[in-house]
Amino acid sequence: MSKTKLRRRVVTVGDANPDIIFTGLTNMPHAEQDTLASGLEVVLGGQTATISRALARLGFEVTFVGRVGDDYYGGWAAEQLRADGVDTSGMVIDPGLRTGATVVLSTGAERAFVTYIGSISEVRRSDITAEILSAADHLHVGSYFLQKRLHPDMLDLLQEAKRRGLTTSVDLGWDNFLEWDAGILEALPFVDVFLPNLVEAQQITGAGSGEAAAEVLARRGNIVVVKMGSEGCLVRHRDIHFRVPAFEVQVVDVTSARDVFNAGFLYGFMAGWELNRAARFAAACGAIAVSQVGSAGIVTGVAQVEGFLACRATKKGLY
Repeated sequence: MSKTKLRRRVVTVGDANPDIIFTGLTNMPHAEQDTLASGLEVVLGGQTATISRALARLGFEVTFVGRVGDDYYGGWAAEQLRADGVDTSGMVIDPGLRTGATVVLSTGAERAFVTYIGSISEVRRSDITAEILSAADHLHVGSYFLQKRLHPDMLDLLQEAKRRGLTTSVDLGWDNFLEWDAGILEALPFVDVFLPNLVEAQQITGAGSGEAAAEVLARRGNIVVVKMGSEGCLVRHRDIHFRVPAFEVQVVDVTSARDVFNAGFLYGFMAGWELNRAARFAAACGAIAVSQVGSAGIVTGVAQVEGFLACRATKKGLY
């Protein structure tokens, strides 16, 4: 990638909700079984809220667009975003909704989730105004599969962003509806950076491996980054394809890792870095994320990531 001026204005579209995180489980509970946790945190979650906070801490001007209920947790979510410098003028407080919530069960290396969807899937195309888009350099859509209200207009949104000169990115998240479609393959030509994890990439392509899935996705779109946990990540763009291993760290909680990783990659992408450099920076962000619980793992800034990179050798491990 050629060197360009760092674009700093990002619009993020999607979810913001409380995460109730139980950590230190020795095993995932089965039916009629009570499993003890050694830690409990209540933090702001949602893919879009987390990447918004991480991007803001990395120095971007971030405007969050999404819906929350007119309740305690909706106001709390807005406060948490603003505390990290995220602009919440695009957040809609909807009195007809209850703010969604997720319970996270974590053993450290393994997670399970239960989500009350509530407001999470209710952002609409009309919420993303021309004024908001015209003030931005980049559009990111998080938790794509959960954005049911937005799906019929997603292609129009991405096309308008491109017409206005924005770059774009999308992260899928788990498809709770098990459709693994929602028009994502048709949208890919208008997505500059596509950020699925391995399972998601395989589900939407039917491919048997991460490499095969990345190849299929890159043929339809642009830059594809497949996150593979302890195996690092795969990056593919046209005839460029490579794997970046993860950093070896002590894993405490992987809940925010994918979103913080995404923020790191987008930082490098918007700075015009070579893809390998952007991916390595992202891997460092992910490694920092898993070293602490929940929001505590969100990077504090570029200096923290650069410091991590300066004192670590790249090894096969965990991010």
